[in-house]
Amino acid sequence: FAAMSADPDPHWDIKLATFGVAFLGCFLVSLLTRLASDAAGVDVPLHIRGLAVSGLHAIVVVSTATLTFLRGDGDIGVGGEEPLLGSLGLCVSVAYFVWDVRNMLRTGYQPLVPLLMHHVISGASMSWIACCVPRAVWYTCILQMSEATVPVNNLITLWEWRGAHDRPSYTLLRWLLLAAWLPMRLLLIAYFHVPVYREWSGMSLPMHILALNGPLLLTFNSAALAKVVLDGFPWLARKGGKGE
Repeated sequence: FAAMSADPDPHWDIKLATFGVAFLGCFLVSLLTRLASDAAGVDVPLHIRGLAVSGLHAIVVVSTATLTFLRGDGDIGVGGEEPLLGSLGLCVSVAYFVWDVRNMLRTGYQPLVPLLMHHVISGASMSWIACCVPRAVWYTCILQMSEATVPVNNLITLWEWRGAHDRPSYTLLRWLLLAAWLPMRLLLIAYFHVPVYREWSGMSLPMHILALNGPLLLTFNSAALAKVVLDGFPWLARKGGKGE
């Protein structure tokens, strides 16, 4: 258990503040989206308003995760310090997961069970890493970068809600999601196992447990590829479709 810090976390206040700001920010973005839709006279359901929140969350955490990944090689920062930016990105994700679980339960979002399991397991793991296992932050950022597919997936959901299946842009978005899913949700998660395997003998038990998120996410993303991403494949622009 050597990777777990015995001393108090020197950044606990920053992490707690980041979680709080991110959690309140989720409600604020959702509220602003509702106000904008009301002003436009459009009745937008809660799960559609949530697309703005999840898209913003993805942009933030992919940015923090990518910067952390590029600046490190699996070691705990320069001079033995925790990669704080990566840890704060984990706190943002935990706040989003808590907010989104509430939304999913309120709306009965489907498929509820696998998404709920993903949020609970990922949120619990990220909380543990951010608070107790700084050595695992860099590895977790590899997994977190897979959120890069979220904005494209959100646009597809929005287009479907608007009934815009016959637009060329919808067809393009489906192909873009497939093109993004393969490297970001499958190859990137597969790559995660390379540094984990290389460092396995020197890892502590907590990191061995946390490394199990890799196979779980790879299984989840493979199932989502078959069930969601490839739905309706191949996608062809419909003749006579509406212009953009």
